[in-house]
Amino acid sequence: MVEPRKRTMKRKYVRTPSKTKRVFYREQNQEKNCAITGEKLLGTSNKQSSKESKTQKKPSVPFGGILCTKAREQVFIETGKVIAEIKDIDDVDQKYRKYVKQALKRAE
Repeated sequence: MVEPRKRTMKRKYVRTPSKTKRVFYREQNQEKNCAITGEKLLGTSNKQSSKESKTQKKPSVPFGGILCTKAREQVFIETGKVIAEIKDIDDVDQKYRKYVKQALKRAE
């Protein structure tokens, strides 16, 4: 029978010269980073998220918990240019295009 403390732990398999061993470990909480710039997101906690409510887990702004302020502002500028027909969606930079499409769907 498995030890009770190991039931909740994650497991991975490590290859050694003699045999493959199963290693148990606890999952570490990681800081959340911006999907475009990679910098640390402010307003998102690093606590165990299962004990928090939904509003505490991510900010309630568009793309909150995904993009930082600078990247979010740039996405909205590009979205405005596409809506005003100054730019075509294909002319938008590749790293912003996915989020501009999502913002256009929200605007409709």
